[in-house]
Amino acid sequence: MSRALLLAAALAIGAGCTRTTELIAPAAAACVAPGPIVRLGGADAGRSACAGALAAQTARYALCSCKDVVLTGNIIVNPFGSPMPPEEGPWPGGHPIDGLLPRSFFAALGTDENWQVSGHADIPGTLVVAGTGEAQFSRPSHVLGNARFAGALLPASALWISGDAFADGDVTGGVAVDGTLHVPAAATVAASVSARAITREPVAAVAPPCDCAAGHVLDVATEVFARRTNNANAFLPTSTDVLADVVTSQSLTWPCGEYYLDTLRTEVGGALVLVIRGHVGIFVAGDVNLNDTFTVMLDEGATLDLFVAGSLFTTGQVFGSQTSPAHVRLWVGGPTVSLPAHSQFGAFVYAPGAVFSAGADLTFSGSLFVNKLSVIGDVHIDYDRALTLAGDECGVPAPAAVE
Repeated sequence: MSRALLLAAALAIGAGCTRTTELIAPAAAACVAPGPIVRLGGADAGRSACAGALAAQTARYALCSCKDVVLTGNIIVNPFGSPMPPEEGPWPGGHPIDGLLPRSFFAALGTDENWQVSGHADIPGTLVVAGTGEAQFSRPSHVLGNARFAGALLPASALWISGDAFADGDVTGGVAVDGTLHVPAAATVAASVSARAITREPVAAVAPPCDCAAGHVLDVATEVFARRTNNANAFLPTSTDVLADVVTSQSLTWPCGEYYLDTLRTEVGGALVLVIRGHVGIFVAGDVNLNDTFTVMLDEGATLDLFVAGSLFTTGQVFGSQTSPAHVRLWVGGPTVSLPAHSQFGAFVYAPGAVFSAGADLTFSGSLFVNKLSVIGDVHIDYDRALTLAGDECGVPAPAAVE
């Protein structure tokens, strides 16, 4: 989705956003929790939008990738937190199969380019593949919602689609569609393909779900440098230099407000705990280098927006909040987000220019919007659907689910 559309969505109920975008000037009174929400887009009220609303719009996808999704292992998506409301729907087709999740738990996955997954893919929602290459599934997989492919669908193994399927090309292999299969008139549909119905018609173009074209994504670096002189640093209980090179374990309390840092770096043995007392924005001018754990503890209703103009590198195996990932939002403007093996990551990530890489077996709680996902081994995403409610903090309703 373009930046303009994101901002428009956030402004749809602009009157509900009653707190100003401006930061607390050093001469003003200190912020009282929860404090003003973090807003993006500059001081011009016609372009501003709260960070929560932008995150909610983007987080309609558990994973959205600007480039190809190419994975050598399995990708498994599960719900995070409390069970989904039972009134949202029964199992697809009226019966549970293989112990998979009920239809009420929708977690869409999307890519602006192509899909190649060598392992098992368990997608509890809609899959959107906008690349015109052949969509490839190498092991038995399941799409619980609809599936939309801008090219051919040629899985090497069984693929079950609970909803409708749309493919702008041939469909072969062990594809089973609970709903209707939509293909062009000239497409080949192999005898091995089963569907409740097959409709031959022009298949509508698949719009890029992430819409990562130049000018359509948030300029994170611009947001950071806007806070260089316009910030609440004067009210921070400690000097911001304390985070320039953390060598011993630290627990630091951050009152509500927006803060600017030249750098954020921790060394091995420098485990960092941030205690967040309201709406907090931390804006870092360069790279963030974390060589130990980075844990966020939030008061009720508190949020942390961490903006990084450069890249984020961490060798610590814990990042963010394992209990409230929807309230920790990481915005990265640089080309890299790098994690070690066996990472436990709890946050919403917006990094449209970055390769999000991890060693063996990534366990991720929250939602990922990245340029490319590169993981050795399996990817486990515990999708926190509470992210779609993040706009509540400024009166913007949850966006529609991806169908």
